[in-house]
Amino acid sequence: VPPTVSIFLQPPGVIPLGGSATICCRCLCHGGNMVLYKDGYQLRTLELHGNTAEFSISKATQMDRGLYSCLCVDGGNGAVLTHSDTMEVKVEEFYLPKPVLSVLPGHEVAAGADVMFHCTIKLSKAVCFLYLEGQATALKISVEHTDFYLSRMDHSKGGRYSCQCYTEGTPVNWSGVSNMLELVVREPLLPGPSISVTPQEGAILGTSATILCMCQCHQTVMLLYKSGNVSIQQRAWPVRGMATFTIAQVAREDGGAYACHYGNESDPSSLSHLSPFAELLVRDHKLVRPSLSLKPLGRVQLGTSVTLWCTSGDQRAQFYFWKNWEIVGVIEQESNMATFVLPHVMGHNGGTYTCSYRPWSQRYISLQPSSSVLLTVVDYTWSNIVRLALGVGVLILLGLMVGEAMNSQRNTPGQLPPLE
Repeated sequence: VPPTVSIFLQPPGVIPLGGSATICCRCLCHGGNMVLYKDGYQLRTLELHGNTAEFSISKATQMDRGLYSCLCVDGGNGAVLTHSDTMEVKVEEFYLPKPVLSVLPGHEVAAGADVMFHCTIKLSKAVCFLYLEGQATALKISVEHTDFYLSRMDHSKGGRYSCQCYTEGTPVNWSGVSNMLELVVREPLLPGPSISVTPQEGAILGTSATILCMCQCHQTVMLLYKSGNVSIQQRAWPVRGMATFTIAQVAREDGGAYACHYGNESDPSSLSHLSPFAELLVRDHKLVRPSLSLKPLGRVQLGTSVTLWCTSGDQRAQFYFWKNWEIVGVIEQESNMATFVLPHVMGHNGGTYTCSYRPWSQRYISLQPSSSVLLTVVDYTWSNIVRLALGVGVLILLGLMVGEAMNSQRNTPGQLPPLE
């Protein structure tokens, strides 16, 4: 496998007119030369010392704009070893002030935690980019709001972050690049808790729901989070290793994926691993109940292809197909109907099928499943063989019985006529 080459700009972002930056080409290879290309033309060559070649741009002009890439070549024979992806370099004049970047819950987080970056700029309608040093392109783009949510952080997402914004129009006005913010992702020392949600099938609007988090811990706080929000939803102190979180009256906005962890709340880096995420579904009976149809219906021959159609009351939904109350298929559909095919059914495909859906705009809203449909898979060929064998067996048995009866009749001594 050839070594890979990565290309990135240092510092990341749009280069200010007259400013400076460095194009870095990094390769996990042993020696050789790194060749820099711009718009398909060879620009400069540097001998590799270590694993990174740095090509500097000073007093940047519009001529420095373009598409850049790197090639790593053998220093002896000039053979191309590997090449990078293409990176676009932009040079613009900055008219807007630098934004300020901040992060929640802090500059150090435990692996598995969620973080929220906030890029502050005094503009109501701005497009902002979040950069991670060492990557060629923006990590995230945000339009008309300046929050960047990153879920389930791992060590690859640790590093130095910055942001930059612009306003659309003619001409486009760019800001400078924000201050660099270093985020450290630490491996937690404590194992994560387990989590469960009741009721599993979803809580009806207005009723209560319970989230249980269990751990082998004591004298510590358990923190509950909801995916998409770095703020702590609830706190609880475990009793015999179990923390109970209750939502008294479930509303639509309570639907979502929840997780928990425990530890010292004032030191985010000391918190335990995050638990797996568990979904709380909210059941709304006002939604149209789906309908399920099946073709062919009823008893089908072994090897037949069977099609299930599920129809919803929403124009875009995620459909779930169930057999004996276990999910057998999940389909995302742009229309209000989803098709699930069972090709060449076998005996184990028989059972009771239902379907349900979740509106795409409300991913954690659920509803009553469809009416159930029974699928029976039979092997007519085998049935016919069995019936034929039984028929032959019955005929043979009858033949034996008749033969035995006739033989008995021949062997019975004749009776004497009565005396007169």
